[in-house]
Amino acid sequence: MKRCEEFLNLYRDLEEYLAAKAGGSRTGLVQDFASKEGQRYREELDVFREMRNLLSHHGKIGNEYIVEPSDAAVALLREILEFAKNPPVAMQAAVTYDRLFKADYRDRVSWVAEKMEQRGFSHVPVVNANSRLVGVFSTGTLFSLLRSGEERDAKTLLLGDIAEIIKPEKHLTEQYAFVDSNATCYKIKKLFNSEGPDVRRVAAVFVTEGGKRNGTLLGMITPWDIIRLDSK
Repeated sequence: MKRCEEFLNLYRDLEEYLAAKAGGSRTGLVQDFASKEGQRYREELDVFREMRNLLSHHGKIGNEYIVEPSDAAVALLREILEFAKNPPVAMQAAVTYDRLFKADYRDRVSWVAEKMEQRGFSHVPVVNANSRLVGVFSTGTLFSLLRSGEERDAKTLLLGDIAEIIKPEKHLTEQYAFVDSNATCYKIKKLFNSEGPDVRRVAAVFVTEGGKRNGTLLGMITPWDIIRLDSK
């Protein structure tokens, strides 16, 4: 019954790690982890908790366990422990800077809008020569343009001409968050799930050096990137 001992040891390691991280008792920490950071394993952890209780308190007749976890169950619990210790972080979900479709002030608004339509993008980061974010061109930008009364020919209008409108903090219906490369994907998911009548939705999270608004841009994360990572 070697797998029983291995399973119990792994479960104990998970409890102890979560307790050390929380700086408190082990009670309820696995359930709390399953409802938050470890949500992708929630159903399995519910089953494992029952298995652990059975094996710990009622699992033996004489000196032998009456049930034994499968190899797959032990392997999955080991995977969960590793996930708890090394949760996915921002750059694992982000579209990295070198792969981003981005623009700068010299690009024409019409060209950027055309590329967005062709590629199905809703937000395009606008960067300067130092790879710092100076704006975000989005579908909402077009409505802001109309409201601004800008009358220049759209074919010749440059992003630099609307620098004030495209500043991240100037978007009226959405906002953008900034995190460093080590921010956990759980933290980023919480940013996307922010709710409330006075809270503008977070449309994208930008990964920057130090998590600063003016830090060098390292990557960009959308809700779809988080979904894609969770599905792996």
